[in-house]
Amino acid sequence: MPMYKNSLVVLLVIAAAVFGGTIYGSSTSEHISKLDKAVLNDDRVSAIDDNNAGSNTIFVYVTGGVNKPGMVELEANKVLRVADAVETCGGLLPTADVDNINLAETISDGQHIRIPEKVVEQSVQNQTSDTTVNKTNNSDNNKSNNSGSIVNINTAGPEELQTLSGIGPKMAAKIIEYRQANGAFKSIEELQNVRGIGVKTFEKLKNRLRV
Repeated sequence: MPMYKNSLVVLLVIAAAVFGGTIYGSSTSEHISKLDKAVLNDDRVSAIDDNNAGSNTIFVYVTGGVNKPGMVELEANKVLRVADAVETCGGLLPTADVDNINLAETISDGQHIRIPEKVVEQSVQNQTSDTTVNKTNNSDNNKSNNSGSIVNINTAGPEELQTLSGIGPKMAAKIIEYRQANGAFKSIEELQNVRGIGVKTFEKLKNRLRV
């Protein structure tokens, strides 16, 4: 009987050991599984961070006085300025208005950078040149008109038209208005279509007219 009790005790001890090992193993496996998942998540986060770091660029749109206007991509690994965008576009044109450009200004993604040009100054120069030419032409025309020269009714200005007999400021303006509305005169006879110029007036003028 004592031997039977001893055997029973041994069996209980073995069963307890097996049961405890099973619980421990299950707990350990679950813990390891959680650790594996945590490591996997960390790896995924790291991979995402690496991808984001590789695409750290911005896009800006540059127009105006640069050699290659358009949208450009810039590496945003430093503080970017207008000068960086201009350099990427091949630099400034000779017509760029550098006095009105802040090349040190910082830029951001999606920005439209407009480089001004010296258009106004060029226009003023052209107007000045045209005025000088017109004054010269008018002076030459006045000299020729004083001598009774032929007048081109398609190109003559108000002063030149008024050198014609019977043509005052108002009639000269009407001739120019007709010319602007209907195009160049095809013949000197067409001048009679201008209101106020009849047959008698035309007969006085026709020897000094041409188209």
